Amino acid sequence: MVMRSSKQVRLSLCLLLLCISATFGVAYYPDSWELIVKNGGVSAMHTVLLHTNKLIIFDRTDYGPSQIRLPDGICRDDPNDLALKVDCWAHSVELDLATNTVRPLEILTDTWCSSGAVTSDGTLTQTGGWNDGGRNVRRIGDGPTDNWVEFQNQLAVNRWYASDQLLPDQVIIVVGGRAEFSYEFVPRRNGQGAINLPFLAATNEADAENNLYPFTHLLPDENLFIFANRDSILLNWKTGEVVRTYPTIPDGPRNYPSSGSSVMLPLSAANGFTEAEIMICGGAPDGAFQATNFATALQTCGRMVVTAAAPNWEMSLMPMPRVMGDMLILPTGEVLIINGAQQGTAGWGDAKVPVLTPVLYNPTTLRFQVMRPTTIPRLYHSSAVVLPSGEIFVGGSNPNEGYVFSGVPFPTELRYEKYRPYYLNAAYDLRRPTIVGSPTEVLYGAAFQVTFTLAQAPSGVLFRLYFPSFTTHTFSQNQRSLILKAGAVVRVGKLYAATVYGPPNAVIAPAGYYLFTIVNFGTPSASVWIHIG
Repeated sequence: MVMRSSKQVRLSLCLLLLCISATFGVAYYPDSWELIVKNGGVSAMHTVLLHTNKLIIFDRTDYGPSQIRLPDGICRDDPNDLALKVDCWAHSVELDLATNTVRPLEILTDTWCSSGAVTSDGTLTQTGGWNDGGRNVRRIGDGPTDNWVEFQNQLAVNRWYASDQLLPDQVIIVVGGRAEFSYEFVPRRNGQGAINLPFLAATNEADAENNLYPFTHLLPDENLFIFANRDSILLNWKTGEVVRTYPTIPDGPRNYPSSGSSVMLPLSAANGFTEAEIMICGGAPDGAFQATNFATALQTCGRMVVTAAAPNWEMSLMPMPRVMGDMLILPTGEVLIINGAQQGTAGWGDAKVPVLTPVLYNPTTLRFQVMRPTTIPRLYHSSAVVLPSGEIFVGGSNPNEGYVFSGVPFPTELRYEKYRPYYLNAAYDLRRPTIVGSPTEVLYGAAFQVTFTLAQAPSGVLFRLYFPSFTTHTFSQNQRSLILKAGAVVRVGKLYAATVYGPPNAVIAPAGYYLFTIVNFGTPSASVWIHIG
């Protein structure tokens, strides 16, 4: 008679309940939620993870008081501020994930609806905003006492609702923005200012726009995929030439304020990192932004292999309509769709019927699964990012003009949560690798050794890299996932070991700090940081 351990029994029961749930719609949730900060002081309109395991969170000035003061009696003098000429309140915080404590940071000008990217040295570069901040560039480093440093008028034009993409040479391309049908580089390339991009004018709707925060993805051929409204192009950012146009996605617009979301699915060494597939989910129907009846959001997702000879959108249905959802690539390669509403669009007071339930999408099986709901609505100005633990930070939601805590349907939200996906359930611990040894730096194409422990024999082990996103307004800018080439997993004493190979170049993986994860039988380890390049 074969005896099974209690952990094996828990895993079998968990998987059986998952199967029953998926087949018969019975609610079983192996995932969970945790409230980690009751009042972070600042609503998480923009969020990014640094390699120090700290989050930089910020919203905007011109809002009036936040709920956390600047330290040491500091006040910001800004005659251009629309709410407080002398402002003693912080509009940015650093959240330490080890302690769940916040440190107030000082922003000097308005960062409302801005963009950003983390460069190879771990510095966050943030671009644009509104009012007196629209042409400014700001940076914050990874030191324990670092604060925002601001550079005035570094941008050629105002960049409000633009998107940033880190390029292979560590220059950031800033695309679009309200009434700005152009792109530019930070720092400027050969003295260039704003470069006209007629595609953005062509996708702009006079009464709704629907092309703000364009979805940008750096492809393996070094060109930039840009999606706006319902259309997309491939831009050679070196020459300014549009080298390809793509089919229009069915249904309504997908960009702000109709606010769907987009990811590039993981690039894989199995095909030499040559195939890139884009997935876009949610949005709003035509005319939804102008309507007064809170139109039902789009329920469709589209997938397109943008590197194919004859690309076309393959459509599927989510379990429910969703606008303002965030899409994140999990360490398993699955896509999490979280936050948002079932009716309306982005904008102040323009949405209702919050979607409290995350949805998990498996790109291999093509199946969606509804997961455990939160109790906190996350509507306009929410954000979510993947953490080294495999958990998801979730924060924000402020569909109001300023910080409003009563008398409105959806008050300003200052609580921060962690969502724990199913794979963090204790029932999966037998499958979970624990990384014991790994390098902190890997050069392009270089072989490196990793060691790890497992409670049972390895099965289908994958080695993944993930570049954390700068998340705002439903788009996780610069998010990037890779499946690396690796040799066979071998037993070395009580450990398992493998030789893994770094990504081939900066086109596939722009230099910077990546989360490295070992996935065994679909269950991920906690991630460790590796600097690539």
